[in-house]
Amino acid sequence: MHVNSPVNLIMNKKNNKISLVTLGCSKNLVDSELISGRLKKKGYNLVPEDEADVIILNTCGFIGDAKKESISTALELLEYKKSGNCKQFILTGCLVERYSEQLKQEMPEIDGFWGTGNLHKIDELLDSPGIDFKNNPQGTLYDPDSPRELLTSSHSAYVKVSEGCSRTCTFCIIPKMRGLMKSRPIDSIKKEIEQLGGKGVREINLIAQDMTSYGRDIGTSLEKMLRELSDIDNIDWLRLHYLYPWGVTDSLIELMSGDNKILPYIDMPLQHINDRILKLMDRKTNRQKTIDIIERLRTIPDLTLRSTFIVGFPGETENEFEELLEFIDEFKFDRAGAFKYSQEEGTGAALLEEQIEEDIKEIRLENLMELQSDISYQKNVNLIGTTQKAIVDNLEDGKLVARLSSQAPEVDGITYLDIIDESLVGKIVDIEITGCDIYNLHGTVI
Repeated sequence: MHVNSPVNLIMNKKNNKISLVTLGCSKNLVDSELISGRLKKKGYNLVPEDEADVIILNTCGFIGDAKKESISTALELLEYKKSGNCKQFILTGCLVERYSEQLKQEMPEIDGFWGTGNLHKIDELLDSPGIDFKNNPQGTLYDPDSPRELLTSSHSAYVKVSEGCSRTCTFCIIPKMRGLMKSRPIDSIKKEIEQLGGKGVREINLIAQDMTSYGRDIGTSLEKMLRELSDIDNIDWLRLHYLYPWGVTDSLIELMSGDNKILPYIDMPLQHINDRILKLMDRKTNRQKTIDIIERLRTIPDLTLRSTFIVGFPGETENEFEELLEFIDEFKFDRAGAFKYSQEEGTGAALLEEQIEEDIKEIRLENLMELQSDISYQKNVNLIGTTQKAIVDNLEDGKLVARLSSQAPEVDGITYLDIIDESLVGKIVDIEITGCDIYNLHGTVI
């Protein structure tokens, strides 16, 4: 998971002008799209933050850095109550779900709090400030007919297939902020994607906290869902995010190896490779099983494999960290991110002894990312001279910006094209790769 720059949506209804600011991951972004859709249905329109009567901040509370950004952004926006038109400030999202009582005591200038449940009904708080968000279920599931205003480009969208997580990873607080996993029915997901395709969306990024466990709570499976979705005519790309090693099956690999709309792209957070650390993390796997899964996945033609790792987990020795580096060097992931372990209250790992000092975590993070940067650069160099499919996103600084099928929005790099033709925006084109840097590519449209 990562923290994005704020996404701003501002709305106006008669004399009630509303600004919505979003922090956090793609799942948070979908929540804000539901909020904005509800507000739009109620008659609100966009205005700048400094003109807003009401400001809503959708927060992230995953790790320490995300919490700090949420608090600092809240303090910045609260200044509009002193110097602007803002009369009401509402805090919502994961940080509220986790720290509502402390926030109420420490930030009394905030007028309303709403957790992660029923976010698409948050407008009720504008009329009834006394509503207690705790009466709502954790996590917001929605259906195809829920009002939703896309905050992404018009040709690419996220679709949340489940909410929450039932895993017990000792470093993670998400089950306490989002609740246990709740899957959406396949028919609901399929109908939403068909509707998005009808509006011009060509790329669907399927998101969940634990994609490989999708459907187990409602008697279905990820493979069944994907077979249904791959039959949808009016979309071109389906991409999977946040699969976990223990749920990868031979039938899933076979499906992703076939000729269909499912991109050969796997985003699989592994977190570590050392057996002792994996056990302390309660990851339900070990080194050898992880390697076996990677080797099976790489039978998928043209696979792009992305992962995420944690450095500085409590008790991680220098040798165990070196084992992780050697593993990354050997298996050379196409993309990889990493973050320093964050000691989060309410998690099992927070109680472990031998918490690693911050400066050591910082050094380990730098070493890991330096290694991955070298790998990523060489992967990009190997693409020079090849022909790739790409979706054209927008015009930026006088250049068309596109993404290969191997480049997911926000988390991966981009591809700069050498022509200016705005009619190509939203289309999937063939390009030849002509150059690169560590993260981004350059190409020409064929």
